[in-house]
Amino acid sequence: MTQGSKKTARDLISTDVMLGAIKLVEKGNTYDLAEEIFVGMPELPGLGRFHLSFTHTPEGTAKQGGLQFSSELFAGTAHSSTHIDALTHIQSSGKIFGGLDASEARDDHGWQKHGAETIPPLVGRGVLLDVAKTLGVEYLEDGYEISIEELQRSLMASGNELQSGDIVLIRTGKIQQFSDPEAFLAGQPGIGRAAAIWLADQNVAIICSDTATTEPVPLVDPTQTAHVAMLVDRGVHLVENLNLEGLSESEDTVGLFIALPLKMRGATGSWIRPVLIT
Repeated sequence: MTQGSKKTARDLISTDVMLGAIKLVEKGNTYDLAEEIFVGMPELPGLGRFHLSFTHTPEGTAKQGGLQFSSELFAGTAHSSTHIDALTHIQSSGKIFGGLDASEARDDHGWQKHGAETIPPLVGRGVLLDVAKTLGVEYLEDGYEISIEELQRSLMASGNELQSGDIVLIRTGKIQQFSDPEAFLAGQPGIGRAAAIWLADQNVAIICSDTATTEPVPLVDPTQTAHVAMLVDRGVHLVENLNLEGLSESEDTVGLFIALPLKMRGATGSWIRPVLIT
């Protein structure tokens, strides 16, 4: 496949796709799929720790007279808690999506192409593939690689069919360990490269998971990853650390998915607050 030839989310989530997804709302059930962002949350090693501290406190501003207020400063990677990967998050042979040279597509202030500010609002048809429930387990073990056949079985169990522009929600059950950073980061289950490519071949717009890495960790082959196949080769954004537990406990498997990435210019990802409404 020629890099950049694949339609991206901006193309696939068309007006017709959005209008069709809106029509799915009948019950008024709203599922909050986000985890909180907080000091001490699980964060992948080497990406930096989330930090928050007050720049102003009500006690301090009260002493100055006038307006009493509080404010804070925070720092941390957007690749923590519930977030979406921009296409610049991964490189392969020095290239990013579209065959652009990574060294020429960025400067000291971020990426000049495909930064997080270019990710469109995600308003479309969300489809749950509850792999853990399909396999009859509470959660998939670390390192477990989800196959194409298991995705197909989960899709059949949901009673849905994939449509162009869909936002796929893959549940492994791993997010249940989010409150225990050590256990959560010990390893990850996820879709293999072949399964990810199969989803992309169905023209899904976004692949979402309840894991920190989308694909299994430890990596089977660092040179053949789902991340490269999606972000670099096909322009498919990945959403990670969704909480799909409440949705899994319900009878709802399809609905209106809404998530608004922040316009963080030049960034490789963005925190999001996704919901599914049925």
